[in-house]
Amino acid sequence: MKKIVLVNVLTLLILAIAGIAAFHFYNEATNYVKTDNAKVDGTQLTIASPAAGKLISFDKKVGDDIAKDDTIGEVMAQGTDGQPSKMSLKMPQDGTIVKTQATENGFVGAGTPIAYAYNMDELFVTANIKETELDGVKKGQDVDIYVDGYKDTTLDGEVEQIGLATASSFSLLPSSNGNANFTKVTQVVPVKISLSKDKSLDILPGMNVTVRIHKN
Repeated sequence: MKKIVLVNVLTLLILAIAGIAAFHFYNEATNYVKTDNAKVDGTQLTIASPAAGKLISFDKKVGDDIAKDDTIGEVMAQGTDGQPSKMSLKMPQDGTIVKTQATENGFVGAGTPIAYAYNMDELFVTANIKETELDGVKKGQDVDIYVDGYKDTTLDGEVEQIGLATASSFSLLPSSNGNANFTKVTQVVPVKISLSKDKSLDILPGMNVTVRIHKN
């Protein structure tokens, strides 16, 4: 008799757990769009030489915060009259230097990137949403953002912009369906998600995140 009771209790317990799990998956599928194909992003600023010549000065380093139009270096180039002429390297927008590849007194070509920067106050998240789930995504929806580098911490966000082309449209080698063996592949559409201004984490461009978009 005790065995029968124990079996019944275990059966009910298993059914309850299965029911809770089924409800959880149903709730997630019905009310949220979730993906881990996402990352912290931002507008990358490229500081490049305006002309070919010698980089005679560059005194900035990684981590420096620089204001728009500040001079960050000089290039000695050939002027329009054929004489050497100093040209200033200007910061295109407010930003923080994240990488430099400048060698003072080295030659740089016109348009050669010398440093890269981001405005750390204007970072956002780019989430690649499957085309089959895009119908549930609307501008203005709330988003839960989980940064891989910070466990058990959730950031708040909002859907700001839905891409007008799939991610593969910008690939250097776009997929082609010009042969008889074409296999359809589910495409993803980039969705821009703004971050709450009161974010407390020191997140960096390129960090992996998981997003959960509230459909309602």
